[in-house]
Amino acid sequence: MSDKYTGAIALIMSQTNYTKDKAESKLKQWEGEYINVIKEYLNPKFQTKKTKKKKSVNEQMMYEIRNFMDDANNKFLKRKEEEKKKQEYLKKIYDNFLYTKKQYPKCKYDPPNILTCCVECKNPMCPGQLGDNNKYNKL
Repeated sequence: MSDKYTGAIALIMSQTNYTKDKAESKLKQWEGEYINVIKEYLNPKFQTKKTKKKKSVNEQMMYEIRNFMDDANNKFLKRKEEEKKKQEYLKKIYDNFLYTKKQYPKCKYDPPNILTCCVECKNPMCPGQLGDNNKYNKL
């Protein structure tokens, strides 16, 4: 038997802590199915089928509703966290703008009160003059 299954025995020995003799006997027990030998080593009860409990219609409905609500709640929390990160980012940008604006006292741009400035404004954070087409111009 060892000549025919030399590769299988080597594989079993590399995947388990079986000796050569034990690997041969297990291979003989499983009629040459080395995968079953390794599966048995990892989980001795691998052949027993798990019985699935039959749920009543009401239990199944409640299970689906619970899963739906859990999913909706998780998505809500994710959206809320993303909105919080977005607000923190916008606040950081605005604080950076205010800090830069202090260095350029001639800049008139002050959102949300004043949404336009002059074309010659030296402030790099200022978008410039608001045109009639609702686009800023700073050329």
